[in-house]
Amino acid sequence: MKNLVIVSFPAKTETLGLLKQSMKDALPDTRAYPGCISVDTYLEESTNTIHLIEDWETLDDQAAYLNWRIETGLLTSLDPILEGGASSIKIKICGPKIENI
Repeated sequence: MKNLVIVSFPAKTETLGLLKQSMKDALPDTRAYPGCISVDTYLEESTNTIHLIEDWETLDDQAAYLNWRIETGLLTSLDPILEGGASSIKIKICGPKIENI
């Protein structure tokens, strides 16, 4: 991995299916975005949370992508299906792997 970013989306129990479909619809554009190397999805069943494990060429690429998603309204559209709304999305910018530790 070049630059690891972990994004977590906690769904309301009754809207997990909608969140899964939203991810199916949105992630092809994410994977095609300049600088995106890969995006893998994981479901934490105990909390109805979808985690995205993302690898980016640079953290600037990921920041540009996030701004694009905000501008195009994806976060707003997810607001009603997330436990705690769009503000509950957690983004961990881990950055590059450290080889010598």
